[in-house]
Amino acid sequence: MKKRVFEFTCPNCGSSFFMARDTYLIKDAKSLDYSRLKDHTYFRHQCQKCEVLFDLDYPLIYRDGQRRFSLVQAQSLPEGMAGQVVLTKSPAQFLDAFSILDLELDPRRVLPILIALRKSHGENTYLFDFDAQNHLLWFQSPDGPLTVGYY
Repeated sequence: MKKRVFEFTCPNCGSSFFMARDTYLIKDAKSLDYSRLKDHTYFRHQCQKCEVLFDLDYPLIYRDGQRRFSLVQAQSLPEGMAGQVVLTKSPAQFLDAFSILDLELDPRRVLPILIALRKSHGENTYLFDFDAQNHLLWFQSPDGPLTVGYY
């Protein structure tokens, strides 16, 4: 892990604050960071002044050495990135890409399903598991868990 200090501004009350955040993560399925990526709370922060929850937007590189890919949250790719690299431009895109790639699924097939579910169940719907034996994608929505066939 590698930390940097960033200045953030609450989108609700406008208060600014400084916070140290990791900018490089290596997959460790037993870590708190990994579980926060899985449940889509990794970028989430609560303002200390107005208590509103919002996502912090800052550069992050996540590396899965076993599957040999890097997931990057930035406006452009850093120089020197090798291997399979996926660039995302927002925390939401990063978390969606993480969920799909971590489950070894095809983003071109899963993203249209996720977009359709968000239209009917809300923007907070996200992919959290894949049952390969029964060919089911599991999504968490504000209404509860959802399953979709995946062949």
